[in-house]
Amino acid sequence: DDEKFRKLQKPSLSLTQAADFIKKCFNVEVDVKKSKSLESYDDANFYVLEKGTNRKLLCKFHNGVETKMKGYLNSQNSMMLYLDKKGFYVPKPIMDTEKKLFQCIKLKGNTHAVRLLTWVDGGMLADCPFSLDLISESGEYLGKLNLALDDFKEYDGLVRTHLWDLVNFELVGNDIFVKALKNDTEKRKLLETTLSRFRKEVLPLAKVGKLRKGLTHGDFNDANIIIDKSKNKVCGVIDFGDSCMSWRVNDPAIALGYIAINIKKSKKTVNMGKKEISEAFIAFLSSYLRAYPLTEDELSVVLILAAGRMATSATMGWYSFSLDPSNLYLKYHAEPAWDALKAVLDIDLKTFVTSVKSKMSRQRTVTTK
Repeated sequence: DDEKFRKLQKPSLSLTQAADFIKKCFNVEVDVKKSKSLESYDDANFYVLEKGTNRKLLCKFHNGVETKMKGYLNSQNSMMLYLDKKGFYVPKPIMDTEKKLFQCIKLKGNTHAVRLLTWVDGGMLADCPFSLDLISESGEYLGKLNLALDDFKEYDGLVRTHLWDLVNFELVGNDIFVKALKNDTEKRKLLETTLSRFRKEVLPLAKVGKLRKGLTHGDFNDANIIIDKSKNKVCGVIDFGDSCMSWRVNDPAIALGYIAINIKKSKKTVNMGKKEISEAFIAFLSSYLRAYPLTEDELSVVLILAAGRMATSATMGWYSFSLDPSNLYLKYHAEPAWDALKAVLDIDLKTFVTSVKSKMSRQRTVTTK
């Protein structure tokens, strides 16, 4: 129901309306001619430029479902401020005229929380040419981010039930979502195979406490990883909307899933197959593990969890598109996810883990020299 209401209660307003609200509640005058609306899954987002200072900002109008989750919004704000203090380049919430980090507005009968955040400047990894070096860097960046989040204590609002959290992957098999796949037997079979392996390989370990808990970013993908174009280096991360307390291994698994999707999404790499995807996974995970070690049990499920995120993205993308056919952004990751999922399900786990460890050993040797 939440997923459906996120679409039904997605805020709808013009840039001019957003600018008026920002002026009233945050005392920031927006240069409308140099600002613009942004594509979004469930919310209404605006890139805004402040008149006079040319300060770049992001204004986010939340959907009706998240608006009701005040504890979640407070914890997410605290987490971003904490990461900023730790030296990570992330969006920071800005106080309004009442010294609050979010306000509320009524639009077409629905109430929506509104936040103004600093803009994280740079390019998206999604817009960069395919690069194992950047993929490797992003792995180390996520590992360091996860390490920092282990010491964050104000996470109460992030302990929540969230469909996109891989802990709840079985929910994606619900008839209401699967119906969006219509009579596509191949897509249905891929989803069923992934769900079956998740139940067989992941859930038994989770039930006996073998998968550690940790605070996750929850959506470390190519559109959220920010690159310093002048140095061609990973410099930041955005969009903490899927953050929650979950299995620690989910964050690198989610990142792997989107690496595969990005490969299948780009015209330049669409013909890459299992071998190239596996090489990209090895580059990412070996660098992640240098910053944040995973246990053998966690490594044993990282591929099927990556497949779980791809299946979620693909299925939920089609379901969301069925509710809002005018929003092509909903298919951004969904369409290439099926081909990526097929390739990842075919990667041999034992060979993959051995290759990751071998890569780490070579990296340690080079570092020692």
